[in-house]
Amino acid sequence: MTTSTRQRTTARSRAEDEFLAAQKKNKKVLEDKERARDEKSQHVAKLKAQRLAKEASDREDAEREAAAKPVKATKAAKATKATKVIKAGKKKAAGALPQFHRF
Repeated sequence: MTTSTRQRTTARSRAEDEFLAAQKKNKKVLEDKERARDEKSQHVAKLKAQRLAKEASDREDAEREAAAKPVKATKAAKATKATKVIKAGKKKAAGALPQFHRF
């Protein structure tokens, strides 16, 4: 073997070793990223399940309290009913165009 052939094989083997090391490092980084992504998604799923359970519990409590209280018409509710009746009586003109705000 000549010196250039020996240098070429040495350089090639060194390059292959560096390439394999880089690939191994990339694979480890990708696995770490995937693990972190899985942990985050599991954490978010757990929080969502807790939130939905709390909302369901709150809804059941509110329904229980609403069923326990007798329904009373308040002054505000009576007033809104009266305004709805008045508004229902008004009709728009057939040819009226909608009003637009100028900016």
